[in-house]
Amino acid sequence: MTVWSERKLINRILKSAPKRPADVLLSIGDDCCEVATGSCTLISTDTLVDSVHFDTSFHPPYLLGRKAIAVNLSDIAAMGGVPRFALLSLCLPTDLEQEWIDSWIDGALSMLQEFNCILVGGDTVKGSTLVFTVTVLGDPLEEGAIYRSGAAAGDSVWVSGCLGSAGAGLALLNLEKDHSQKVDSSAWKTLYDAHLNPTPQVHLGQKLARSSYVTAMQDISDGLATDLAHICYASKVSAIIQLSLLPKHGSLQTAADFLKKEVNDLLLRAGEDYQLVFTVKKDEERAFIHFMGHEEQLIKKIGLVTDGEGLFLEEGGKRKDISFQGYEH
Repeated sequence: MTVWSERKLINRILKSAPKRPADVLLSIGDDCCEVATGSCTLISTDTLVDSVHFDTSFHPPYLLGRKAIAVNLSDIAAMGGVPRFALLSLCLPTDLEQEWIDSWIDGALSMLQEFNCILVGGDTVKGSTLVFTVTVLGDPLEEGAIYRSGAAAGDSVWVSGCLGSAGAGLALLNLEKDHSQKVDSSAWKTLYDAHLNPTPQVHLGQKLARSSYVTAMQDISDGLATDLAHICYASKVSAIIQLSLLPKHGSLQTAADFLKKEVNDLLLRAGEDYQLVFTVKKDEERAFIHFMGHEEQLIKKIGLVTDGEGLFLEEGGKRKDISFQGYEH
């Protein structure tokens, strides 16, 4: 087994990283990087810890590298921004195989390259637990960043993509790991992929920001019940969502039945879908839909912003408070 070193790891990253663009004045290899940024900069950072945020027993290193970056790109997407630069700090066990590290690096770089985001620096340390910390810097569009705090009574509530897929995929992977029941992974590939290799909605976020109709936005990382509640809390409003309108993949119900889980729990409370939840100005839905064009198919209206406090689910004429009932850190 080849023991990794910081010098070798940096050289490995430099070998695979794309050529430095003009706005990166000084990159990896000095005490600091130096980059040319605009007057406003979006900054997001996340830490992922082995056995807390991921499981290396079933998460391939290449896909885990992609996901570690995607988590932060999703935060930039939630502001309608453009990812520019990334910093990567790694805590790696000394017995971690070089082949595993190489595959992880290749995955991380592939996600960065997919969104034209440049790795400009970071740090590596040895430790007993595998930990990744990623920081991404981005630019808001000329129209400005979209905050959580702009929703108002009368606005409509929308989401992108399907809900609950990543949570179902994780549950299926855990079931297979425990060997408590045989799982046919080919039957739920979309759900597996949603957890293992999520796609941050960067381009969609930018189009929503350009529209001038979106008043508040958040990415769905901790489940709809928590992330939409964040918008309500920041905007000092309430919202009512319709259970019948929540979008789901065609295989989610069968997966829920197989897992003996309530499909509603997956839709509302399962995290890591990395879709977007956002609000659209009152009386502007028709103009908004026209602006979105063919990308209208990527989004769906699920509810309404109202006066008051809290997030409510409406089903069969009855309402119940579901505020902050998703994943808690």
